[in-house]
Amino acid sequence: MQFALFLALIVADPTTLLVPPFSHTLGFNRIGRLYISMYLGKSFKLDDPEGMCGAKMVEEDDPKTSNDDHILTMFGVNSGSSQIVYNVKLIEPRIYGSPGKDTGHFNHPHGICCDKHGTVYVADTDNDRVVRLKYEKTLLHWVGVIPNDELLITNEEAKLKAPRDVAIDSRGRVYVADSGNNRVVVFDSLGAVVTAWTADLEGPTGICVMDPSADYNDFGLNAAVVIDRNRTRISQFSLDDGAQLRTLDMRRIGLDEAGFAFCAYDRHGNVYVTDQLNSQIHVFDPKLNYIVSFGRQGVEGTTFQSPTGIAIWRRFGQVFISEANGGQYYWLGLDAYLIGFYPAEFDSLKPGTTIALYVTEMADITVDITDPSGKLVRSLAPPHMQHPGEALIVWDGRDNSGKLVAVGEYRIGVTARPTYGRPMRELKKELTGTVRRM
Repeated sequence: MQFALFLALIVADPTTLLVPPFSHTLGFNRIGRLYISMYLGKSFKLDDPEGMCGAKMVEEDDPKTSNDDHILTMFGVNSGSSQIVYNVKLIEPRIYGSPGKDTGHFNHPHGICCDKHGTVYVADTDNDRVVRLKYEKTLLHWVGVIPNDELLITNEEAKLKAPRDVAIDSRGRVYVADSGNNRVVVFDSLGAVVTAWTADLEGPTGICVMDPSADYNDFGLNAAVVIDRNRTRISQFSLDDGAQLRTLDMRRIGLDEAGFAFCAYDRHGNVYVTDQLNSQIHVFDPKLNYIVSFGRQGVEGTTFQSPTGIAIWRRFGQVFISEANGGQYYWLGLDAYLIGFYPAEFDSLKPGTTIALYVTEMADITVDITDPSGKLVRSLAPPHMQHPGEALIVWDGRDNSGKLVAVGEYRIGVTARPTYGRPMRELKKELTGTVRRM
């Protein structure tokens, strides 16, 4: 579908991302500087927040109940102050680190990643290294750095220059956006170099990965997304051999300028990318086809203040976003738009019509057709799962008994629901239109 046509379908109340209900957040879905200073003290300065990550820690899970499965521990980079800010089980913010070069210190870090076992990696940009930390019993502890001195002696290739982001896969491999060397370096869990990707990379600054053994990877995606070229391009790489599979320039989605910052996968393999310059979140499908952009500049409603870090808890579709003045919390939802019916009129010689719609996330779709009196004549069943993008659904012009419907006007009602748990129960998009049987 043409980009201009899609823009014409946008409405004023997008639900691609959902503000969770008050009962879930007690109103704290958007956290500003005042709230942060209340918990971390007036001396704390929010200064250039960058990457973020989060996980449901194994040590913090109560296996006897599922009521705590959505309660994560989050980590964020406060780059200007060379600190890591972390929030224990979303209720107890803490600070780790300070400016410097030695143990416990950072120098303008940017990206961060973690896993459910408490392993945390930080791209310590101006110290030309990646720092490994361990989260244990509500505290962060220093483990070491990549590359260490011994590794540099044996492998010059391990030397990093201004690393900007870092990601970890289910095997414990660490993927580093080695910006100053125009490459991505892959280390194993012990810090040894596995490989380096150099194909057509220009100063990579963001990376996210999804391997087939990752938790909540519904379609077995095996790929990485990398942001580079002065934050104006997004590329996809194979985790098998590091081959560059496809690229997408900002102009391909109608932007004259962009500031792509960080990226994250959802459980369906869709990619969410923060755009610091345009104060938006851009969404792409697993093959980097553009789906939708969400948000605008501002301080109220569906707005952002220069968003940077993004983390998605794939199990439930919880989305955490850092921005200049704090952070926001959303659920993955969806938007759906009715494009039209083709044809809008049909007869007995060429019965039926094609229903064209557009959805922005994986959706469960149901279609009900009623006659002029409001009686249900056809349900296009069973409900089916629709991937994001344009969807074409055919009605053959017949009722539930297989007979061609009588002459008259028929109402077509399309209902789209998210596939994630709570949003699926609370959100539905209802689209309606009419066709005529001549």
